[in-house]
Formats: sequence, C-alpha cells, structure tokens
Amino acid sequence: MGTYVFAWNPKLWNWPELGRERRRIAARGHVDIEWACGRTRAIEAGSRAFFVRLGVPPKGLIGSGYTLCEPWADVHWIAAKAALGATTHYLKLRLDFLSERPLIALDELAAPPFGRFRWAVRQSGMRMPSSIADALEPWWEERVAAVRR
Repeated sequence: MGTYVFAWNPKLWNWPELGRERRRIAARGHVDIEWACGRTRAIEAGSRAFFVRLGVPPKGLIGSGYTLCEPWADVHWIAAKAALGATTHYLKLRLDFLSERPLIALDELAAPPFGRFRWAVRQSGMRMPSSIADALEPWWEERVAAVRR
C-alpha cells in the first residue's frame, strides 16, 4: 500500500466540522470523512494518509489515518467549478489523529530526507515516496504520542 498526502487550505475552505471531528476522534479513536483527491484515481483502500495544512500559517502536518475505499468521480466541491461542469475525485478516509495546529511544521519537513518531497501539494492525493513515508512514520508517532500524554 502507498502513503498519500491530503491538503487542507483554510484560504479555500474553513473546514467548519474540524472541531466536531476532533472531538469524535477523542471520544472513539477515529472519524470517517469524505475528502477530494483531485485527479488521483489509483489510491487503494487501506493506504496510509497524512493531512497537511497549507495556504496560511501555521503550515505543516495536522492529521493521519487510512483510506477506506478507492476514489470515485463526482461534482467538484468548488461551486464555481461545479457550475462549469467540472468534476473531481473523492474518497473516504478514517482519521485517527487531527489537530488544528501542525505537529510537524513545514519548515521541519525541509530537512533531509523529507525535503525531497513537495509538501505544499497542489492537490490532495499525492503519493509520497516509500523512503520518505518510512522515515516519517516513527517521527509522526512520536509527535502524536507527545500530544496525547
């Protein structure tokens, strides 16, 4: 299975359910959401997922989880694009951690080996190289454990 990066840009969407979804994770250990993944169609169910906050500071990794299904096409989430007939792909994600503020800042991700990946992705559903995913996982788990203490 691959590892994918999904982007949230508060400039484009303010994620009104963020607080409620964070509370659901605290109460039951996860929350299931639908998220757009642009043109990406080759994501397998069970793939690792990381969320990156972009657009406005603070920027960096804010969440993690797994994909629950393969992507499907539907009307674009941006109303102006939808009005023109544009579509995009969506999938369901099970998030096991979600924060409003990054656990790992974008500046920290500039260090090797993480700097080889373009974290400021232009669309959600970008596949992360396995070498970077393997290095990221223990660092992420360490940061999540520190927050949960």
